[in-house]
Amino acid sequence: MRPTRLVDPAAARAVAAAYAEATTRRDPLTRAAYDRLVAESDGLLWRITDPDRPGAVRVRFTDCPDPYRSAGELIASVTDDGLLELATVAADRERRHPLMDSTRGGAYDRFRAVHDILGHAGLDLGFDRHGEFAVWLHQEGFHSPLARRALATELHGQHSVYWTTGRMAEPKAVLLAPALLRRSRRGAAAHEPGAGGGQGTCRSEQSDRTLLGAVGAGVEPRSV
Repeated sequence: MRPTRLVDPAAARAVAAAYAEATTRRDPLTRAAYDRLVAESDGLLWRITDPDRPGAVRVRFTDCPDPYRSAGELIASVTDDGLLELATVAADRERRHPLMDSTRGGAYDRFRAVHDILGHAGLDLGFDRHGEFAVWLHQEGFHSPLARRALATELHGQHSVYWTTGRMAEPKAVLLAPALLRRSRRGAAAHEPGAGGGQGTCRSEQSDRTLLGAVGAGVEPRSV
């Protein structure tokens, strides 16, 4: 499947620069955003792997750095065999995350499993820049506004660095500026047939103060 939401190169370069210049933060908002992303990703993975649900997928964490030779092999394994093999970040010291548990099968591995199953296999999209971009926009619909702040960093931020510079991005815990993310969505919408350059289907980010207040109020993520 060819994604209809295409990356705006100028917006991607701006996001890549912002990510590259940022340093990991451990302030209450950043921690809350990542905590919410982890909790919501675990909820999604529980549903995806529930053996009592039709189409359940098994997940196997492996030390093999490349379990699949291509995105097509990964997608076929998930859709045809109901199995995802995922290279654990625990085997690569350079890929461990500053806020998400990076042990074998930890929060970072589980988050990445959801990304591959829900995004790449679910949409039948590869690992090219447009495929990754479309998967990010798709995954946003499964998360609350606060979790989406961290999701944007992990997906759009890191991949913007990779597809702009050709180098893997260092894992960081940062929250990209909402204006940058709106610019990316506007650029994507402008590429859609008949689009008028709007902000896409995702809701605009709320203010940081509102999002942090929602954590204390126990706001639940969007249902899936």
